[in-house]
Amino acid sequence: MASNQLEDATTSLGGLRLNPVVMVVSSADDESGKSFMTLVDSLCSSDDKNAKVAFDCEGVNLSRLGTVEIVSICFSASQVYLVDFGKHRCPKIVEAVKKLFECSTLTKIIHDCRMDCDALYHNHGIMVNNVHDTSAFHDFIGYQKNKNLNDTLNYYGIRVNDERDKSVYRSNPNFWATRPLTKKMIDWASSDVDKLFQLAEKQLERISGAKKPSAVEKSANYARLARDMDVKSGLVVRGNVGRFIGRGGANIRSLERESGCLIYSDREKNTWFVFYPNDASLNIVKRRMNPY
Repeated sequence: MASNQLEDATTSLGGLRLNPVVMVVSSADDESGKSFMTLVDSLCSSDDKNAKVAFDCEGVNLSRLGTVEIVSICFSASQVYLVDFGKHRCPKIVEAVKKLFECSTLTKIIHDCRMDCDALYHNHGIMVNNVHDTSAFHDFIGYQKNKNLNDTLNYYGIRVNDERDKSVYRSNPNFWATRPLTKKMIDWASSDVDKLFQLAEKQLERISGAKKPSAVEKSANYARLARDMDVKSGLVVRGNVGRFIGRGGANIRSLERESGCLIYSDREKNTWFVFYPNDASLNIVKRRMNPY
């Protein structure tokens, strides 16, 4: 096994794979990089209209205002590549990711792609298309909007990602920029994508053929929503921050529906940034942040 290939100690039981093999890709010249690029070329040249990959991005303030640090790409439930987009990223590997994500015949499965697509496009010139966004599909089917990945997995009876631990951001907002990658980072990032194939399949089973085009269009809208908006950073909540956020973020979600904006916090600077479709929408958010 190559030094940059990590495999969970409990990957098989009686020949049945339980956890995926995870390979970290940092160079086009090593074993994992060559394997990754070969898979990309094969998929993008295939005539298979049902071909799919699952992906997710991790970063610091993931958006055009922050960075993409890791792109997790799952080619099958047993095979995950963690592509290092950090400070010393390999241009050839980034170009391969661009080729993969812009391939029009290949479906890309992701949970809530809005900030991922914004960051990939504005920071790396990668326009993700043909997306099955499991968050958008979950909303389309008629369930609550903006549910996180674990809540969505749990709803469909799929094992959740136990490696997720957002408490790390309190002590280290730049957690995903840490190098070398730690086991915690690798386990977390890989476990965010290996269940997405199963999730997408269960969602499609709940949508009739006649409604599928509308679900696909909603998913496509998620991919371009933030990417096509303007953004305002450095905003400060002058009133009660807890009241602005609401229990479990309920007030922010309500404000997003009212204004058509997307609202995010900058943990490191203790400020907020808002994606907005027009000035009137931005002003609605500003008034809620500064009610006096």
